Amino acid sequence: MKHLLSEADRCWRSLHYFRKERERSKNYTFGRQWNDMIYVDGRQISEEEFILSEGHLPLKNNLIRRIVRNIIGVFRRQLAEKMEKWDDDMKRLAAANNLYELYARSLEEFLISGMVVHKKWVGRRNGQNGIWTEMISPASFFFNPSASDSLGADFSFVGQYHEVDLNDFCDAFVSNPEQFARAVEIFGMSNTRTIKITEIWQRERRPRRLVHIPDSAAVRCIEEHEWRQRKDLHKLKSRWFLHDVWRFYFLSPDGSVLAEGDSPYPHRSHPYVFKAYPFLDREIHSFVSDTIDQQRYTNRLITMYDWIMRASAKGVLLLPEGCVAPDQIQNVANEWGRFNGVIVYRPRPGNPEPKQINGGSPHMDISELLSIQLKMLEDVSGVNSALRGNLSSNSISGSLYNQQTQNAMTSLSDILDSFASFISAASEKDRWLMTALAKKNLSNSQNNYNFAF
Repeated sequence: MKHLLSEADRCWRSLHYFRKERERSKNYTFGRQWNDMIYVDGRQISEEEFILSEGHLPLKNNLIRRIVRNIIGVFRRQLAEKMEKWDDDMKRLAAANNLYELYARSLEEFLISGMVVHKKWVGRRNGQNGIWTEMISPASFFFNPSASDSLGADFSFVGQYHEVDLNDFCDAFVSNPEQFARAVEIFGMSNTRTIKITEIWQRERRPRRLVHIPDSAAVRCIEEHEWRQRKDLHKLKSRWFLHDVWRFYFLSPDGSVLAEGDSPYPHRSHPYVFKAYPFLDREIHSFVSDTIDQQRYTNRLITMYDWIMRASAKGVLLLPEGCVAPDQIQNVANEWGRFNGVIVYRPRPGNPEPKQINGGSPHMDISELLSIQLKMLEDVSGVNSALRGNLSSNSISGSLYNQQTQNAMTSLSDILDSFASFISAASEKDRWLMTALAKKNLSNSQNNYNFAF
């Protein structure tokens, strides 16, 4: 199965630019805003290192984080209202998986990276059997590079990488002494060592046959190669067909198969629910990436203002030479900076009196430029004062404030509605699993191991 490992690696590498931009957006969201790399004298260093090497401080004012928190706050209110309308089964499932918190964190990921991935599986977790939702990092997720449908209709190869320790490996793949000995051979007895397990779900067309078994009046679906090997089945009625099926593979780092089989789920598909935004011509662009340029310019203005203020003269004393003895200059400096200080000096005809110099304000009005950037950031993000809960006037009416809030939501409706479609798709898979679990209609292979670590 090394060809599957190679295909998974090719799919993962095709998302290199996305992961690079995701890391950059994450850095800007959480305050690491001078980490972009630049070239100075042939060396590649970060902007922060360069500024520090020049003897300055890389200042920042994290506006992106505030914007992201405001949008999540609005979403939480909307989600709470929506969850109140769910039926009792969905409410119990939401409580078991803490979906209220999970969806908020998922929206945060969606705003930062432009992609959100969940995994729905049935099994045992924390001592309980049930239907579970797991949030997957997009950095470990991959799909076929040919996919371009924003609704996911042409996805045929999806999966993720797992970093697995001995305990998780045993829970998933060990069911007899021989398998445990093999696990110990791989890991040793260390619980801290991990290996990379590749989970792949692939849509395949497999030649199979429907065979009628007269004794049990049943119809079996078997692989074509199995039918060819079993001569006793050739006398029975059968029909050849191509089966459109999703199959799973768990592969070790050397390509050996740890587990494989048809999808055990009632929807006969993979367990993932994911959404990429906007996925136009397969391009993924996040909400945060649109605000980075304004954030960078704001940081530059703040840092520039600090440089100018530090370089300008502030209370410098011009003391004519000879009016104070050389050994008394330090005492004069101390008295000059002290409240109600007294300085005794000998004035000389024609020499000016001691004079204090204060630098004037910068030639460029940086405060005005900052105001422009903050306004531009509001326009780009769509998060204005009404959405943040700031009243433009103390006398504003409640209806007018609600109207201003609704108007502010217009620019965010696209990305929030896109995330709402992700929640709908996730809820649909939850209902599939709840229905099948109630009917005890899950494949027996589901009981052999969990599909999540």
